Amino acid sequence: MANPVIYGDGSTDYEKYIRTQELYRLQKGPGEWANEEELLFQTIHQAMELWLKVVIQHLEQSVAWVKADKLRDATRFIKRSASMIEFLGDSLKFPMSLAPWDYHKIRMGLGKGSGQESPGFNKLLETPEKLWEAYAAALKKHKKTIDEIHQDPHGLPDLFELTIAMSELDQELMHWRYRHFQLVKRIIGDAVTSLKGIPASALEKNSNMAFFPEIWSVINRTTNAYNAKYRPQGGGAY
Repeated sequence: MANPVIYGDGSTDYEKYIRTQELYRLQKGPGEWANEEELLFQTIHQAMELWLKVVIQHLEQSVAWVKADKLRDATRFIKRSASMIEFLGDSLKFPMSLAPWDYHKIRMGLGKGSGQESPGFNKLLETPEKLWEAYAAALKKHKKTIDEIHQDPHGLPDLFELTIAMSELDQELMHWRYRHFQLVKRIIGDAVTSLKGIPASALEKNSNMAFFPEIWSVINRTTNAYNAKYRPQGGGAY
């Protein structure tokens, strides 16, 4: 890689711990940039892979904690994971200001590469199922259904807070995917195909996919159960 931009000499304890010299060398140098926008594009995606690694570690640890009935610890990590996913979604606002023509100059350097090949994101997709299995086992262990947890949120507050944390995580995953689709729509278009021939519109469909559908359907049942028990006859729908 030709002449990457490097700051510092790598001699301080901070530089050695962060390995700044190696990090800088992982990026293209100015002479290799397709244009002045490419450093932003590469940095955002490199940073996302690192953040995804942290999210995956947090969720895998959460699974272990749920299995060990350490529900508060798991809730803390799941909520933090949701915040990290929200942060990744917010970071998409930076390339939103790219001119589509300038982006296509960068895109040509990807070959047939696509964000769908992200090893971090693809690994992340494996974690919700494991988390749900651990959560379902926790419900069984405490002899509760998800409906009972919602209809008595103060009975087992740790399990209820875990349930809410999982809904926050699912929500932020959907938000992130939706914002990614909006970025693609803004920069590439939603009626074109990717370099691999996949319609951009497929991203929109995935953005509405819940990883924990039961987390959301129980809200409807909770509302109906409350209305059936407490709503005055002839009262409003909500």
